[in-house]
Amino acid sequence: MSIVTKRFQNAKGAIAFLESLAHESNDTIVFRGHEKTEYRLINTWQRHRSILHEPWNTDIDETLMAYKVGLEKLGIKSFDHTNRFEALEHGRHHGVPTPCLDFSYSPYVALFFAFNGVRVSTKKRKPYSVVYALNVNQLAEARAKELHDPKTDSDAFYRAFRNFQSPKQGYLEKGFPANTLQFIPYPGASNKRMQRQLGCLIYDTLWYRLMGLKDLEDYIKNRSETPFFDGEKTVSGKPILTKVFINQSATSDVFARLELMNITGGNLYDSADGVALDIKNAYNYNPKFSYLRDVDLPTFDDTKL
Repeated sequence: MSIVTKRFQNAKGAIAFLESLAHESNDTIVFRGHEKTEYRLINTWQRHRSILHEPWNTDIDETLMAYKVGLEKLGIKSFDHTNRFEALEHGRHHGVPTPCLDFSYSPYVALFFAFNGVRVSTKKRKPYSVVYALNVNQLAEARAKELHDPKTDSDAFYRAFRNFQSPKQGYLEKGFPANTLQFIPYPGASNKRMQRQLGCLIYDTLWYRLMGLKDLEDYIKNRSETPFFDGEKTVSGKPILTKVFINQSATSDVFARLELMNITGGNLYDSADGVALDIKNAYNYNPKFSYLRDVDLPTFDDTKL
């Protein structure tokens, strides 16, 4: 069972725990936030289409081409559609169904998305938001073991382990690979939104239905941790996924702390859409970003009412 769950009732404890994960020196940990704890690790392409992606399918290319055409018709110059990485990243970060889950190296960015849009319930028992902390190294090891037994072919195992963490040059040149799992560690030069969000991607076209699984979360749940020797004794391996549940009663404190780090919708999106998110989220606390010295309310004359 390679998933552990932690619960926190306040922002201080949750942030301290997430920071401890982010500062893990031996592993790469990436984060993803969501308002609802029932959300699972399944990408938008798998939710959008029930048909498994086959090696000869051009459906992802066709979807991204239609997206590019739609933008061109509006006069929006966006991305190089002949570069699949660029098309994939741009589409994913603007709501187009793609076979990718987006993560961030920053737990604070994940916290923003975990609480974005939350309206704190008036009920005594508050729901939880969730931040997923994915250990990339542990997932790489689990995937490499599935492909190659390290006891019989250690070279192939370590090659698969390394390749998972960074795709080879030209990974998408011949199309979108089927039935595979791949970490994409960095955004392209043109994707400023992904750069602002310290983003990375998990490309996922695994044929879960044929494995008797639901999704990536099921896949992780069915992996086992590799014990290791710490110099004195053999200890349990690290979990692949940590689900951090945070009570939504902490919403005000979360946003107040994020604002001190200059993490707002406006800065993460660099767009009017992001600013609109900030206006909605300001319902939960008293923000400081809503004021400028030379922007003030127009004069109000109550004698004309």
